Amino acid sequence: MSNELREKIIDDLQKTGFPLEVLIATELKNNKWIVYNSPLYRDDETSKPRELDIHAVNVDFSFANRVHRKMMEGNENKLISHLIIQCKKTDKPWVFFDNGSISWPQIPLVNFKSQKEEFHGMLFEDLKKFGLKKHRYQNAKLHKSYHESFNNSKNSSRIYESLITVNKASRYFKKTYGIGGYSLHLFVPIVVIEGTLWSASVKKNNLSLKSVDRIFVVFNQLSLPDKRNTSYEEEQIVEVITRKSFSKYLTEITKDNKELYMTWTNFINRSLRLKQSK
Repeated sequence: MSNELREKIIDDLQKTGFPLEVLIATELKNNKWIVYNSPLYRDDETSKPRELDIHAVNVDFSFANRVHRKMMEGNENKLISHLIIQCKKTDKPWVFFDNGSISWPQIPLVNFKSQKEEFHGMLFEDLKKFGLKKHRYQNAKLHKSYHESFNNSKNSSRIYESLITVNKASRYFKKTYGIGGYSLHLFVPIVVIEGTLWSASVKKNNLSLKSVDRIFVVFNQLSLPDKRNTSYEEEQIVEVITRKSFSKYLTEITKDNKELYMTWTNFINRSLRLKQSK
């Protein structure tokens, strides 16, 4: 009876997303990320606390000495990377249409937090002047519309739930961190799925479908009201990645972050030179 019960419990757990969360958290820890499992964030629409699957943090000081100014401890030049991750196990194919676009060719400015806001809105061509050679967003095929195939219309979309969760959590955690010295925070929203992922394209009334292991999804939200009670549309790019390919793309994300850190360092040094010349 005990073995039978054990098998039933294992079978039941395999149907949930918990094993997926553990696998992704372990992969992150093995790659020197600080992992916070099931952190709480506050939903800025309902003010209710909700749970994110994983918040992973990596602090990179490797270029601290390349900034030509002594800083107090804690204010050194560093990149603090945040991966805001939601994990989903699904037996329904997730389909995204390649009809996404953003206003400007750039890393979404909502991904950044620092004292140097002029850096946040830089286009890729501006970042290139400071040494950025490439970034995965540059030539990515962007998607927007989505469909969860074979899903009962009465059920809520797990795709939407995942996208809105990582966006709201990113916005919440961004507010909780300070911006001292030459620190740059980078927030990257990610959805990892145990299931199949499809890119759909419609051209001249013909629908084509391709199995993929990662998709870049444009998912916009209204900003929180400002002092004039005005909101505007914030652009965001969410990476949806299959479990089997997470390790590969984590390596790419890490390389992109390192290159962005170098770009930030060059930008800081240019700012210091300009300040000294005045």
